[in-house]
Amino acid sequence: MDERRGVKLLASCINMRTKLNQLLSNGNLTRGEYLVLRHIWQSNSGGNSNGQPQPVKALYLSEALELSRPSITRLLNALERKGLIKRSIDLNDRRSITITLTKNGIAELNKATGRLEKLAEKLVETLGDDDTDRLIDLVDRLAVIYQELLEEQGGERYE
Repeated sequence: MDERRGVKLLASCINMRTKLNQLLSNGNLTRGEYLVLRHIWQSNSGGNSNGQPQPVKALYLSEALELSRPSITRLLNALERKGLIKRSIDLNDRRSITITLTKNGIAELNKATGRLEKLAEKLVETLGDDDTDRLIDLVDRLAVIYQELLEEQGGERYE
């Protein structure tokens, strides 16, 4: 294999991720803040057998987003300062804090989601249906290869 081709592929992937992050961070929320709000909303809108929202805890967010507890805490602090989330003592376990979206949080999440949907529509419009389908297949294959490499290295990093 031509090593330069592999390096060029990785550079393209990094460039794509950088540009996408810039597009996602172009609104009132950072990418991390958006993902946290989305996970809280998904959990709270799922409900349980009584139709009640499921409580969301920082540990769940840390695991779901694969971010450290300090990173989640920083994101939650920023979202709380912006008035987008509310933290409350869990009535079932007073040592634990549950997280819910405020009305402003729901509105900001809806606004950001709308921006993402418009971005997705623009991408499909620009690429066309055939290239979009081909790109989806290639990106999905790339994700499978990444996963196989992760499993192959057994948690070790390539150096």
